[in-house]
Amino acid sequence: MLVLLLVVGCLILLMRVVYVLYTVNYCSHVPLVVTSKTVKTLIVLGSGGHTGEMLKMVATLDPFRHSPRIYVVAATDAISLKRLSQTEEKLMVNCGGDDQFVVEVVPRTREVGQSWISSACTALWALIFSILVVARHRPTLILTNGPGTCVPVCFAALLFRILGICQIRTVFIESLCRVQTLSLSGCMLYRVTDDFLVQWPQLKEKYPRSKYLGRLV
Repeated sequence: MLVLLLVVGCLILLMRVVYVLYTVNYCSHVPLVVTSKTVKTLIVLGSGGHTGEMLKMVATLDPFRHSPRIYVVAATDAISLKRLSQTEEKLMVNCGGDDQFVVEVVPRTREVGQSWISSACTALWALIFSILVVARHRPTLILTNGPGTCVPVCFAALLFRILGICQIRTVFIESLCRVQTLSLSGCMLYRVTDDFLVQWPQLKEKYPRSKYLGRLV
């Protein structure tokens, strides 16, 4: 009886995974339905160019609509924290001093030059932290543009959708520097994010599921 229950449970879980992946890949045209006046938005920052690109896009958001904003930053990334503070100071001026944002620090998925074997351990550790962050905030929308930190965050959001805990729409924006091929993060998340945006038309031709809206930064 126990074995039968396990088999049935695994089949139900498999069917749920297939259903969620189908909706992600073939129903992403359905608009995001928000029942409240604001959209709780989780934004993943990378380092260097990734942070610069994302903060440029954040600066164009309506701070009243996308509130509160939860920023996820990799540990030891002090530069992103500093640039984030500068961006939020400008948004706070636009909000009349009533800006709302939170910063969450998670372990790096992989350090530069780190071996792939040890990267598996650090990636698992980052995934656990990402699950806790997503569980704590339960955002409506996730925005990311490709740093390694975004991979466990997006998979955590997918897990919550599979388990039926909450619906989180994930938007992946490929970096402007990716002209001919996707980044490693992009390859991993191509089939598991609701909206996959590229900034060069030739990428849209090579990856038909992606969306091309022109340059975003």
